[in-house]
Amino acid sequence: MAHLAESFNVAVCPHFLMELHVSLTAAVPNGAWVEYTPQLDDLTTSRLVIEDGYAPAPTAPGLGLAWNHDVIKARARARFTVPD
Repeated sequence: MAHLAESFNVAVCPHFLMELHVSLTAAVPNGAWVEYTPQLDDLTTSRLVIEDGYAPAPTAPGLGLAWNHDVIKARARARFTVPD
């Protein structure tokens, strides 16, 4: 979608998983902003970093997300197990 928007000279501002979208926004020339959604902070152990007004892309391998599985399990509405 970012490249389609680029072909029409439209900026993109991805939202929801900001740690993931920092890399996307850094990778496309029309990436303008990354939305900060503090409501998700307790679901992850990774945090969006802001340095001098910019959000640098993570340098660790992967998507840049580290889920807090204890909090996710505590908030689960239904649970199931996968048999071995």
